[in-house]
Amino acid sequence: MQEFKRGRHGSLIEEAIEAKGSSYAESSAQTFRTDSLAILESLVAEVDDATVKAAIERQGFRWSQAYLTTLNALAEVARSRRAPTSPAE
Repeated sequence: MQEFKRGRHGSLIEEAIEAKGSSYAESSAQTFRTDSLAILESLVAEVDDATVKAAIERQGFRWSQAYLTTLNALAEVARSRRAPTSPAE
């Protein structure tokens, strides 16, 4: 397996929570996790493959076709969760 171009990091979400400091309440941290997942779900439902490929490379990760497999699986679930839209929209 190819390594990332950049060094590996832990969870982006957990690192952001840790940066908020020790006074950040666990209930707030749990809300942050849930909100983060809602943001991810919304983005993967909207983004196209070429945009993701470019973003992954800009972030410093070595490109792998496996990312598209993951993206497509996440997007399929995210789109299935959407509320139906009315014909007028």
